[in-house]
Amino acid sequence: MAVEQVQDRQVPERWVWYGGRLSVDFVNTRRDRFKGGRELLTGPGDLAEWFAEAGVAPADVAVDEALLLEARELREAVDAGYRASVAGEPFPEAAARTINVWLARLGEHPSRLDVQDGTAVFRTDTAPPDARRALCRIAVDAATLLGDGETRTRLRICDGHNCSGRFVDQSVGKRRRWCSMAICGNRAKAAQHRRARAH
Repeated sequence: MAVEQVQDRQVPERWVWYGGRLSVDFVNTRRDRFKGGRELLTGPGDLAEWFAEAGVAPADVAVDEALLLEARELREAVDAGYRASVAGEPFPEAAARTINVWLARLGEHPSRLDVQDGTAVFRTDTAPPDARRALCRIAVDAATLLGDGETRTRLRICDGHNCSGRFVDQSVGKRRRWCSMAICGNRAKAAQHRRARAH
C-alpha cells in the first residue's frame, strides 16, 4: 500500500493525520469535499481500521453497519459545525443535537475517583474500549474544539486546489494555508513555478 510521510509517521495513503485534532482527522475521512466527496468509511471494517490507526479503539473492535451510519452522521455534524465556524455563520442546531447525543452517552460511564495501592486516581474515561467510546471521544474533542472561541479562530479549510482538508492552524502567525506543506503546499508552489516559467 502506498504511504505518505505525515507528521513524522508513515500512514496509509487513505488516512490523513494533519488535522491537528482527533475530531478533525475524523472529518477528513471524507475527502475531496469540494468535488462532491470521496467516502473512505465505506464499510464497518474501514471504521474499525481508522479507530485502531487513530489509537482510540483496539484493532479488533466490533463495528456493524448501524454504528457505521451513526459514525458518519456524527462526522457530518462535526463538519457542519466546523464549516459554520470557519465561515463565521451561526452554529447549526441539528449538528449540536447530534454531537450532544454522543456527549450524553458519556453519562453512562461517569468519571470516578479510584484508590489503587492507597493512592487516589481520578478516572475520566471509564467506558470500555469499544467503538461507541471512540465516537464519544470524537464528540468530546469536537465539542471542546468548536466550543472554544480561541481555538475556533484557528480552524481552516485547505486552500489547495480541490483539497478541502480540514485542519487546526497551530502556527504562531495563524497563517497556515494548506493541510500539509508536503502535499498541497508543494503542489501550489510547483503550480506557481510553472506559471512563472510560462511567462
